[in-house]
Amino acid sequence: MAEAFINRGKKIFFLYPHPVIRDMVKDIICHEFEVYLVYDHEKLKRYLASCPNSIVFINIEEQLKEEEWENYLRELLANPSLKGLGIGVLTYFDRSKALTEKYLMELGVNCGFIRLRMDVAKCKEIILNILEANKARGQRRFVRGIANPRLDTFNVEIGLSRYNGLILNISIAGMACQFRSLSIKLEVGMELTDIQLVLRGMHCKVSGKIIRIDRRGNDDDTYVILFKPESLTAQVKEKIYNFVHICLQEEVERELKKY
Repeated sequence: MAEAFINRGKKIFFLYPHPVIRDMVKDIICHEFEVYLVYDHEKLKRYLASCPNSIVFINIEEQLKEEEWENYLRELLANPSLKGLGIGVLTYFDRSKALTEKYLMELGVNCGFIRLRMDVAKCKEIILNILEANKARGQRRFVRGIANPRLDTFNVEIGLSRYNGLILNISIAGMACQFRSLSIKLEVGMELTDIQLVLRGMHCKVSGKIIRIDRRGNDDDTYVILFKPESLTAQVKEKIYNFVHICLQEEVERELKKY
């Protein structure tokens, strides 16, 4: 569980994602990859300096002309501070073998030249294989979303009382949270059988166990709760992954505003 909340893998950016990609992003996140959709190539170029070991998949059908995309890629690949960057090219239209070889051999694109017109399942398989080959998960087993405590809450029945609190972050494995006005003392190992999550308006119920408590005093105590796998129905999993996707997207949009 410590891995789930501490170690992070590589950030994966889809620049100007084609609708085919937008449709499969949630499935990619379900494989525990940290995926972001980006719609500004210049801001992304500047932002990458803060996460140089990321992977970027570029849709070369949007925004720039072919020559401009080639120059953009050359800039990224020539930047010594981005030597750990992985780059893949996405295209929907059929492309000549010569152009494919140009991107792969001459420019040095190292994460594939992928034609989206092929079967969607095949495209997703290719992208997932590339991410696996590049160890994009890192040591992290689960991708988490950083919640907004003003909007993302929970309540849980303990004994004969129901308590509520704020979600700090969440993954399919569990969550970190704080209680509001907790009148009893909780301990590591306690079972919580009726946890009602409210994730940006999406409601779902899980059960779990407290596995860590960071005692900071009063309502500032932070609790890490591990979800019980049997409580994670297909519907619950879908809502949690949808929420993680929302959180990731909010994170990148917030960060890019600084650039």
